[in-house]
Amino acid sequence: MLKRRLASSALLLTTVAGGLAATSTTATAAATAAAAAPNLQLPFSCGQKWRLDTWGHAPALDMVKEPDQHGTEGATLVAAAAGRVDKAFYHENGGNVVQIDHGGGYFTTYIHLQSRGVSAGDRVQQGTVIGKVGKTGGESNGHPHLHFELAYDANGDGDASWGFAGSERIKPTFNGVTYGQSNSRTWRNVESFNCPSRSPEGPASVYGVLPNGQVTYTEIDAATAKRTRGAEVSTATLGFKPKAMATLDYNTLLVTEDNSGGKLYRVDIISNRDTVTFQPPILLGTGYTHELLAYDGKSHLYGIANGVLRRYNLTKTKPILADITGNTLIGSGFALKTLTTTGPDWILGTTTAGQLISYKINGADSWQRYQLRDATWQVFDHLISPGGGVYYGHRPEGSLHGYVDANPYDGRDDDLSGQGAIDPDGWTQTLLSAQP
Repeated sequence: MLKRRLASSALLLTTVAGGLAATSTTATAAATAAAAAPNLQLPFSCGQKWRLDTWGHAPALDMVKEPDQHGTEGATLVAAAAGRVDKAFYHENGGNVVQIDHGGGYFTTYIHLQSRGVSAGDRVQQGTVIGKVGKTGGESNGHPHLHFELAYDANGDGDASWGFAGSERIKPTFNGVTYGQSNSRTWRNVESFNCPSRSPEGPASVYGVLPNGQVTYTEIDAATAKRTRGAEVSTATLGFKPKAMATLDYNTLLVTEDNSGGKLYRVDIISNRDTVTFQPPILLGTGYTHELLAYDGKSHLYGIANGVLRRYNLTKTKPILADITGNTLIGSGFALKTLTTTGPDWILGTTTAGQLISYKINGADSWQRYQLRDATWQVFDHLISPGGGVYYGHRPEGSLHGYVDANPYDGRDDDLSGQGAIDPDGWTQTLLSAQP
């Protein structure tokens, strides 16, 4: 029954030729292309095994989960290689469709998705979550599976046709093995090696504020989670009670005052060697009543007040008020206890219930939410990240703990591991932030 039902779905490429294809070329991709093909891995979580069938539409592949297809519907779909999302849309026959441009003229297309997790223009890494496997679209025949195609832009028009015989699709190679050579071929128990391989390196710079307003600086080795310098402590104090803090770069902090006016100050660090010295805080403006602040290391400052997330554009690394623009309302419902950033337009936070949640921020009323952990993270009162998939959680009793997320942009928690306690005590700061 399985083969008959999937075999009928193999008519997709012929049946849909009149409407499913994205471009109207009739060119057939050359077997050998000028640019090297991307290093593809199966578009599923590391270690999973899937069945691949060509049916009647080689070199396109239909994929269902081994050993008995249970778990196919709703399975997490990840990018087979790094690239830019070229298309993400719904089609009458193809259902939810995502196409990724991998450069060099190569495109992968993912069809019949239950849901899409990315939008056109998004940059993805290999292993980034891009959606879930489903059975949408008339040509899925109601049978959950992923219809996958690799295509090469043979005619050089900057696009890749898909979805019909004679399109630019070519045989894909996963983990060095080529599939899709001919019709009616089946490969059983094909394992995904779409696995995290990154490891952090370099120092992490962490600034803090003590209860009396003194500023601290500490350096941590990202790979070992060992404190390598500090804490260096300032003699001077901020002169006001701070509420939230964000580190812009090695010697620039933004700090809000804990009052109803929401005063925002810039603190210019002169030195953090042996002791921390800084210029008197510069008042930039008022109205910044955020309980949480974080800078993404590129151009965006994020703030949360009463569960409302706002994004500001920073046009200079040492901004005056005129350099803080935008004030974009992203949305409400961001009831986070802690906030940090993991990269440009990616934020991470914890809830009082202990959830660890990652968000990809696109713009006003547009974001993707990934719940990495369901519990236990309520023990932290501060969460900071210098980037590179490194997270530090601070507990109220003064301990600091390190974590590494091998790919902080894949929306998965199976590559998140603990490094242990950096220090079991001694971290008495009321605010902490890291240089992004």
